[in-house]
Amino acid sequence: MNKAALYASIAMLPVLAYAPLTHAAPESVPVSKIEKHQTPPNTGDKLPLFRIDDASGEGEHDLAKLLADGPVVVTFYRGSWCPYCVSELSSIQKRIDDIRSAGATVLAISPEKPSETADLVDQKELGFLFGTDRDNELATKLALSFKLDAKTIKRYKQYGIDLPKSNDATVWELPIPATYIVDTDGTIAWAFVEEDYKKRPDYKQVVKKLNDMQQDD
Repeated sequence: MNKAALYASIAMLPVLAYAPLTHAAPESVPVSKIEKHQTPPNTGDKLPLFRIDDASGEGEHDLAKLLADGPVVVTFYRGSWCPYCVSELSSIQKRIDDIRSAGATVLAISPEKPSETADLVDQKELGFLFGTDRDNELATKLALSFKLDAKTIKRYKQYGIDLPKSNDATVWELPIPATYIVDTDGTIAWAFVEEDYKKRPDYKQVVKKLNDMQQDD
């Protein structure tokens, strides 16, 4: 290096030393742009930062913005017709104050059309966020959806359950019940994914994990 180039490099050092370091905040993306997973996300994985329609039919929920305020409990449920789902959502409501005290937000997601969700929220007086996963798009991208077989469809019809009607869809498809605690950096701190729809997470454990995370901060 010649002297002129050397002096020019030295002259730039103060500028580089005081140049501000900027880090762009992560941005959420539409569900359609999320890369499809081969297996469901689990503890230690990053959950894609998605945007999803609010179940009121107006506006949307942006996971990145929710995480800016603290951890988010994201739970996928099948629908208001499912007694196990209703019981789980009621369990969340019983502990919603504890969840909020731990600095977290709850976002419950199902493929049901907004009117069905609105009825459920009113009947059970549920005070947290709900998202509509149209056509199970997000659940499918996260490897959390499955199509019902002909035998199961027949049984559902006998019970008076019409998924295409309640979901405003053309297919008989459901999400696997799954619950995630997503830390502020998008990392899954706790996960419950269970193909047996009768098994649901213990929200005492959810609250305990959130409190442990709060103490670690």
